Amino acid sequence: MIIRRYLSGQLLITTIAVTSLLTLILMGGRVIKFFGMAAEGRLDVNLLSAVLLYRLPGFLELIIPLSLFIAVLLVFGRLYIDNEMAVLSSSGISRWQLIGSLVPVVLLITVTVASLSLYFTPKGNYLYEKVFSQQANRNAFDMVKVGQFQKIDSHMLYANAMSTDKSQLLDVTLYSEKQREHGTSQIMLFAKTATRQIDANTGRQTLILTDGYRYELVAGQIAYNRLAFKNYQMRLRFEVQEPEITKIRAFSTPDIQQRIQQGDKIALGEWLWRCSMPLLAPTGLLLAIALSKVNPRQGRYLKLLPAILLYISLVVLIGATRNKIAKGKMAEIGLWSVHIFYFGLGILLLSWDDIKLRYQAWRDAKGAAV
Repeated sequence: MIIRRYLSGQLLITTIAVTSLLTLILMGGRVIKFFGMAAEGRLDVNLLSAVLLYRLPGFLELIIPLSLFIAVLLVFGRLYIDNEMAVLSSSGISRWQLIGSLVPVVLLITVTVASLSLYFTPKGNYLYEKVFSQQANRNAFDMVKVGQFQKIDSHMLYANAMSTDKSQLLDVTLYSEKQREHGTSQIMLFAKTATRQIDANTGRQTLILTDGYRYELVAGQIAYNRLAFKNYQMRLRFEVQEPEITKIRAFSTPDIQQRIQQGDKIALGEWLWRCSMPLLAPTGLLLAIALSKVNPRQGRYLKLLPAILLYISLVVLIGATRNKIAKGKMAEIGLWSVHIFYFGLGILLLSWDDIKLRYQAWRDAKGAAV
């Protein structure tokens, strides 16, 4: 009981520390990317914290199993360096018994990763995609195509250029028609810039034109009206249909299962990926404990890099197999074969010393019989 509490406490503390460090490193890169998008006008600065929060579960489902793997290497490596494993072994406690004492911790981490992979990550991905799909409505002129005539409300609009932050249209032409008593009146407006303004209370949208002219004329008549203006305001509705979210990673798990029943291979690949994430914890535990054995003279970090490379190869193989399954080039058993191989490799590495002893005993017995 004392050993279980000691190892579980050390493992949890180290896992949390490594998870925090890796999360800060990876999220730091995302923060830089999102700030760049905000500077380009593609993302509202006020949404940065929400976007980072939505992406966090997707990072954690990969980081937590890796953190557990590294934590086991560090904790058990220290036990070997300090000769504590030798003391435990001489006391009759094998590595398999130590693995049994860590089952509650591994089970807790597995359940946590499963909840992230099956629920929180798809939910976060959906909200993440939702934010960017709504930017067409929040950004000023994302729906305006520069250099083309297009219908905006009851007007035809043409803009020669757009400012870098997409807040202004440059060299704007607006054309509209109105029914008058004497006939159809044609109205044309020319302005250097156009800015959209939205009332926070009513949501009404106003187009503000600056430095331009307004012409009103009737076909077949010579007379026309010309008005020069510094500022000209007109009410317009910029209606943008919010794009549908089609990325498979943003679909909920029930939706994924429904698509699988319809024969969707991409959904099958996504489902297998989500199921694979929780399995990384027990497989990583076996591999890490087997690879953590070091000679006290060699140092606890000798096998750290090769072990991490082995773990990365597992994740890469899962991703590659998933992509082949999504493309219909491989059966579902291919991915489970990857899990079985690495799980079996962990068991083999843990049992290697026993296998060698049994083999040596068999050879000695055979030699004695001869």
